[in-house]
Amino acid sequence: SPSGYYYERGDEANRWVFFLAGGGYCHDESTCTSRAHSSLGSSRQWRQTMKGKGFSASDQQSNPDFYNWNKVVIPYCGGDLHSGTRRTAVWDLYFAGHLTVNGTIEKLRKHANLTSATHVLLWGLSAGGIGAFEHADYFSDQLPNATVQATPAGGFFFPGNPKTYSEFIEQQPVDPRNNSIYELYQSRVHKGCAAANPAQEYMCGPSNVAFLFPYIKTKIFIAENQFDSNQIFIQAGCPRDHSDAAERYILYYGSEMLHAMRAALESRNHTDGLYFPACLDHTGNLVNAYATQKINDVTYGEAMADWYFGRNKLPHVNYQNATRPEC
Repeated sequence: SPSGYYYERGDEANRWVFFLAGGGYCHDESTCTSRAHSSLGSSRQWRQTMKGKGFSASDQQSNPDFYNWNKVVIPYCGGDLHSGTRRTAVWDLYFAGHLTVNGTIEKLRKHANLTSATHVLLWGLSAGGIGAFEHADYFSDQLPNATVQATPAGGFFFPGNPKTYSEFIEQQPVDPRNNSIYELYQSRVHKGCAAANPAQEYMCGPSNVAFLFPYIKTKIFIAENQFDSNQIFIQAGCPRDHSDAAERYILYYGSEMLHAMRAALESRNHTDGLYFPACLDHTGNLVNAYATQKINDVTYGEAMADWYFGRNKLPHVNYQNATRPEC
């Protein structure tokens, strides 16, 4: 089925918020074909309209800084972390995440005056957060007259190459990354990263954000839970049994994430921001950006907006320096 997007015109004609939706990923015939007849694999299941959340919300109370901007939501139906450029079917499926992003930009240029944009905020959740990391510079390149900044939430996959639960418990070496999903999706990769790593171009592709991050030029405000529950329980295979082994692994993973975040911020020009609660959560405490979660009485939305607009009234690096989950 064709891909697409949702669009709401705002009062601020030259200001735009783009949101990349999340929803996991697929990596083989079974996991990919099982998505094909759901809203995560086909636009046939999409609703005619949708209500935005977080920075895409249309009401001033829940989104005070961006509620009246033009808002674009790009749903997630490729299972490819918004990276795919595959035009030849495999298992009767296409992986066209990047092609959808590109097509959306082209359509809005022609029909919604996107070429006149002066300010753009790109954000995403989970798989959409990965997509926001991947596409931050792409948006900057496509919209050279606009100030483009990005805030991926729950998309820092992974903190380097951490051990899985079984590798940690059995004291095994880390299984090296491979290029299987990069080849499956025929992923579009960051040009600068690929040019610097011609023998390992796949490392610049999806789910290698820690490797990619130093090459991104666009300003980024990362929102990530230190103890990301999706990464710990689903990707790394840690059981949810409250055992001593599971608790030790959770602490290990949080330590890895803390070190990775510090390294990421140090790798660039100190214009980035970070919202890093010590929570055992994925994106549930981040989606409604101006509500629920607070660090030192500051929400993700408040900190990010202060950073985006250069108000400099709030700290732009917000974390709890925790050794164990505190929320």
